[in-house]
Amino acid sequence: MAVAPEPYLSACVEVLHRASTTCRVWGWSGEVSAEHLADLMDAIHNIPYLVQNWERCDVPFLRESFLLAYQRKWAGRGGIALCDIFDQVVARVGE
Repeated sequence: MAVAPEPYLSACVEVLHRASTTCRVWGWSGEVSAEHLADLMDAIHNIPYLVQNWERCDVPFLRESFLLAYQRKWAGRGGIALCDIFDQVVARVGE
């Protein structure tokens, strides 16, 4: 079992932080559909496991099939840009 190395550890933690706090705010507001909330949680639900088992993580698959899939569906309709958040942290911490 290998923990995610930097900069991926920081990127995953930031995505989890932003998604969970956003979901909490939206949940209290009652203004976001259940589908939107479910899609957001679906996009991030594997990240805690992957952070602890990084040897099983396929970063391009994580980005494309989860983070970017959510972003493409929802970012233009009030959602958050999960893949952009991930990529920005990777670029910043990886410098």
